[in-house]
Amino acid sequence: MTRRLIVNADDFGDTPAVNAAVIKAYREGVLRFASLMVLRPAAAEAAALAKANPGLGVGLHLELCADAPEKAGLRYFFDRAARAGLEGEIRAQIEALLALGVKPTHVDGHINVHVHPVIFPALCRLAKEYAIPRVRLPSGEWPAYRALRGPRLSKAVLAGTFAALGLSVRGAASGLEVPNTWGLLNSGLMSEDYVLGLLERLPEGTSELYFHPTTNPALVAGALPTTSHQAVGELEVLLSPRVREALAANGVELISAR
Repeated sequence: MTRRLIVNADDFGDTPAVNAAVIKAYREGVLRFASLMVLRPAAAEAAALAKANPGLGVGLHLELCADAPEKAGLRYFFDRAARAGLEGEIRAQIEALLALGVKPTHVDGHINVHVHPVIFPALCRLAKEYAIPRVRLPSGEWPAYRALRGPRLSKAVLAGTFAALGLSVRGAASGLEVPNTWGLLNSGLMSEDYVLGLLERLPEGTSELYFHPTTNPALVAGALPTTSHQAVGELEVLLSPRVREALAANGVELISAR
């Protein structure tokens, strides 16, 4: 089997700096897809940029909470009104993306809250209704090598949590494309070494790497990611000649929207 790779940028539409990074990484680097936040101030600008760059595949970055996904998760478990309004909110954001003139190539969620056992089935139902072919399901990546950054115990707990969630909800995605996904454990910390190591170890079939690039020079990740997980370093990785060379050297086919 061929190893095929989707390279995606999250938070398209959040700020002009993110939008600029997405377009630069698409035109000059290995980025081929972006996930657009329709509720953010720069969403219309992002849609206009997508139209000017028709080879860029754009999907919905569903936003059901700005932060604290655990609190949002509890709300959708225990608040009947929140559950009742969930499908309408997802539908409204899909319709908002369509109203911007973007036909979505995929759907995923801000802070991955969409993997919640109540949210994911509703999201998949609507993805099928709107003929959105692909959904992200980060489900427990755990690459055991040197470039994984940050506290390993908390990352192990995160990997285990998403592995369990993935097993519990995967059936809802029947009929949709669900690639192997990498980016959860190094979110906001996607270094060149980490990506090069992943490219050597990608499984057969289709995988996705997702990033949070920005051109804002103030957003530099250290031992921990920035608050937004956006970082100029992630843009540099997407522009890296070494990453492009590693794709070819490892026989990885870069998937584009075309």
